[in-house]
Amino acid sequence: MAVTRISESGRIRIERYIEDYIDSGKIAGCSMIVWRGGDELYTTFKGVQDLETRRPIARDTIFRVYSMTKPVASVALMMLFDRGRFDLDDPVERFLPAFSGMRIYDPGGFHTPAAGRITIRQLLNHTSGLILPAFSEHPLRETYVSQGVNGSRSEGTLAKVIDKLGELPLLFEPGTRWEYSMATDAVGRLVEVIDGRTFDAFLQDELLGPLGMVDTQFYLPQDKIPRFAANYSRDASGPIHPIDTPSESRYLVVPDYKSGNGGLLSTMDDYLRFCRMLRNGGTFEGVKILEPETVNLMVQNHLDGDMANMDAADFGGLDWRGMGFGLGFSVVLDPERVGYGNAGMYGWSGAASTYFWLDPAIDLIVIFFTQFMPSRTYTIRSDLRPLVYGALA
Repeated sequence: MAVTRISESGRIRIERYIEDYIDSGKIAGCSMIVWRGGDELYTTFKGVQDLETRRPIARDTIFRVYSMTKPVASVALMMLFDRGRFDLDDPVERFLPAFSGMRIYDPGGFHTPAAGRITIRQLLNHTSGLILPAFSEHPLRETYVSQGVNGSRSEGTLAKVIDKLGELPLLFEPGTRWEYSMATDAVGRLVEVIDGRTFDAFLQDELLGPLGMVDTQFYLPQDKIPRFAANYSRDASGPIHPIDTPSESRYLVVPDYKSGNGGLLSTMDDYLRFCRMLRNGGTFEGVKILEPETVNLMVQNHLDGDMANMDAADFGGLDWRGMGFGLGFSVVLDPERVGYGNAGMYGWSGAASTYFWLDPAIDLIVIFFTQFMPSRTYTIRSDLRPLVYGALA
């Protein structure tokens, strides 16, 4: 029989764990939801969204979701897949000519031609050979940044930046390794070229609007500033300090660069609607976004083995053995090796310590939002997983 509630002892353990983070000054506040089988089993809003104003975290608090933009952008592109506009193994250069004649990086500057061509599938599963400067210490990082190609902080329009990206050398032969990258920015540009609308217009018209994700945008309108959380960091063991405040945030201006890699803002309820659409096989409240077969395709592993087999065993300082990667999501292959969940569990996280996952085997959705960078500082996201599963037991 399915569990239809969080145990009281489990709830207390989760609450105490979160409160300890806030009381010790590690984070300003957070929100979390556990949703299962059509029911909201547990929801909490703790602390404040801004230490200066002391405004409490609320259900409608707006967060920077950073890389949790990637699943949204990936779904947008796969909507066009459903419409027969491309095949996963089409070369990217079919739509983005700048990606023809790709070369493999050589430290001496003698970049050699790639043997293969980047496919759309490889963009979606991060095996394209591209990098993300913020997550790379390779010398190629400086080449990217010098060209204004720097993830969600890139300089210029999506069309301009992705054309530059296509002219830069690759880190490795496409399909041979896994490397977190700007590939999902190229995914956003593919949406523009294949559909004809700008990426943000397509998202609003075809995905965000139909799903009722009313607070998910690339910028923050003035009337929503009071609901916007500040973003924090810390130096060594010192107190946390703001690195992006509601009143002076770069999100107050509409960006030229609409990043599918990490540009969106969202709320707990908005992102829950997105997750429930996935849980329902592509449909939410009568609105069909994807075919059920396409959702299943996206959350299957598209790597040759797990991430460790693709030279990504310790990406971000974490252990990725037993984890695969689909078309926009990480996927649990071996729950015993991973240490939690069930085979087929999928999700992703964001640079400001946000995280979500879906576990289809037990019809579970969990979303956790806070605003602290860098996300590798604390183990809160990985610690919450066993706390949630323990509370369901």
